[in-house]
Amino acid sequence: MFGAFLSFWLGLCAPAAGQDTAGLWVTQQSLTSRTAIERLVDDASRAGFTILLVEVSDLPLEPAAAARARGRRDRGPSAGVDDRRRRRDGRGDNRLQLLLTAARRRGLRVHAWIQVMRATRAGPLPTSRGHVVNRHPGWIMVPRDLAGRLARLDVQDPAYLAAIHRWTQPSPDGVDGLYLSPILPEVAEHIGERLAQLLARYRFDGVHLDSTQFPSSDFDYGRAAVAAFRAEIADGLTVAARRELDAQSAVDPLTYPDAFPRQWTRFRRSKMTALVARLGTIARRSRTGTRLSVSVVADQDEALGRRLQDWRTWADNGFVDILCLQPGSETAEEFELQVRAARQFTSRVELWVGLGAEWLSPFDTFDRIRASQRIDVDGIVVWRYDSVTDRTRQPPDHLRHIGLAIAAVPPR
Repeated sequence: MFGAFLSFWLGLCAPAAGQDTAGLWVTQQSLTSRTAIERLVDDASRAGFTILLVEVSDLPLEPAAAARARGRRDRGPSAGVDDRRRRRDGRGDNRLQLLLTAARRRGLRVHAWIQVMRATRAGPLPTSRGHVVNRHPGWIMVPRDLAGRLARLDVQDPAYLAAIHRWTQPSPDGVDGLYLSPILPEVAEHIGERLAQLLARYRFDGVHLDSTQFPSSDFDYGRAAVAAFRAEIADGLTVAARRELDAQSAVDPLTYPDAFPRQWTRFRRSKMTALVARLGTIARRSRTGTRLSVSVVADQDEALGRRLQDWRTWADNGFVDILCLQPGSETAEEFELQVRAARQFTSRVELWVGLGAEWLSPFDTFDRIRASQRIDVDGIVVWRYDSVTDRTRQPPDHLRHIGLAIAAVPPR
């Protein structure tokens, strides 16, 4: 039955290539070995995909000093042997170089897919002492509900991190992990340095930014973030008003955000925008022609209000080259309305549509592909390789069928 449906669907479409950009999200669990990497590239190429968005956020990157020291060691007599062994085994972050080499051999472009603000997924805390949430718990966004309690704790107190973690397990606001705060200058510097280091080591064709948003508008009420807000608006207050607010804030850490709610919202939104602009500059300086895409919430009201993600400003000012609507589980009607609305606001940049094929039925997947083509989007990106090739959950050759559907041109 499914095969008959697919044949009918494709029969309605012209055979010429219809979509220049057919992207595929790839998680690290698909990069376990040289064999797995070569199979991934072969599958994507045969299905007609043109871009791989490859997860790199959790791969270990050395501090600059360690990288320089390793470079000196690599120039020694055993450097060639060690390098060949790493390439053969596909260990560590060398998986990226194996993937880049295999993909270029098949004419595929590879974009580094980076989690910008989300430091951990929902679940157990990382055990590594070197993980950013363990080294810098004060960098983690704080929900409003915990602001009063955490204001009385030292950020290095284990109870501080534990309290935030418990609050997200599960979160009453649907938060999917621990997020770093774009308000803190040291966070922006850390993320920028990691991106620069990554792009200096690997020749990616582009960078895809994910989680460039607040978990919700009820974040970040951490001490340092609120202090930064207070510092920004203090000069505009009279001495008497500042003294009164400072006295209140010694008791209630929410004093300044609550006294200036509009400014507080704009302040947080502007910090997210500034970080996106900064990362775009780093990406473009790393290599001429590097494209910058960013996942955005399709509903602009939710993006601007609840997620503090001002993607229209990012597009209008050229901070990004591509807006990619996040894949979701909305109805077919909601999906088409959101894509049409986004198309109206993206004349200066490309518009990609993220397709949640992992949780959509094959019928719904193809329906959304056709809707995206009718709206004339610039690219379709499929979530995600390991799930759409899982034969226990999907029909045979599902990835290839998706690729055929993306490449077909529906009648106008």
